[in-house]
Amino acid sequence: MNNIINLFEDVKTPDYGLADFDIDQAPLTYITEDGVKKASKHVIYRTDTGEELGIHGSRYSDLYDLSYKRMIDNQRDCINKSGLDLGGLSEDIQVSHNGAKCFVRHTLPDVKLRTPDGDQAALTFLTVSSLDGTFPFISTTGANQSACMNGQVFTNGAATMYKSRHTKKLDVDHAAKIMYQAVDIFKDEVDKWFVWSEIGVHNMDAFFAFAKAANANAVFAWRKEYPTSPISEMLLQPKIYSNTALMYMWDKYTTHYSKKMGTNQWAVYNTLTDWSTHAPAARESSQVNIASISYKRGETVRDTIISNFREAA
Repeated sequence: MNNIINLFEDVKTPDYGLADFDIDQAPLTYITEDGVKKASKHVIYRTDTGEELGIHGSRYSDLYDLSYKRMIDNQRDCINKSGLDLGGLSEDIQVSHNGAKCFVRHTLPDVKLRTPDGDQAALTFLTVSSLDGTFPFISTTGANQSACMNGQVFTNGAATMYKSRHTKKLDVDHAAKIMYQAVDIFKDEVDKWFVWSEIGVHNMDAFFAFAKAANANAVFAWRKEYPTSPISEMLLQPKIYSNTALMYMWDKYTTHYSKKMGTNQWAVYNTLTDWSTHAPAARESSQVNIASISYKRGETVRDTIISNFREAA
């Protein structure tokens, strides 16, 4: 993670971290009995490694608009113009799938609020983009807790500050104003956390919430067939205990969060964000793409909370 207090100054060689590579495009061709034909699409690739990043129509966008470097520069410019307290500002740039996806997180440690368990949470901004068509250029706001470093997912719809197909559509000045308003979103979310800390949760309900996030369909199938079956019995079923995500969350909840925070929605929420932030990939071979996996898990956490916590909407 790079400290970027002076990042916005006029420097000759900006640091783009793992996204510091250039892209180019080439037309796709195919071979028929009549010879080589030119397709209507082109491939975008890294010029340093030659890795294919995405296939798109010829009108998709120009390379400058698609560049991660432009995305990062835009986000830095937005933050610089936001009027927020930038003391101790840090930046973390990650890529996955050989560079087909990019994730840029900025943390503002001096814009912080106290959580229900006495920890401090700092405002964060996450900007993502992809060259393989999986998601557009999008920026959202969230928070990082100091003690556990969980990436707290905001459930407010306004947490998505701006979204567009390409970076060229971003009005930096307008986006900077929206970014300043993120402090109010932050305060609203923290208010929800305090409400959640007062709402008790039965172990079965917590287990079902984790099962939903882990896509553990075997849990719900078993419960349908055996409606009075306790958790202890379900945990003996191979199709249930083999779900590593579910087992990770249940262990964290029962051994740490419920003991520290109580058996309440706040503890369930923190268990979910622990999983989305810290749990390894299900397969060792997928660990190289953990930035993308964590992002998708964060979206799952948001959906799980909204569907299970009445106060989240």
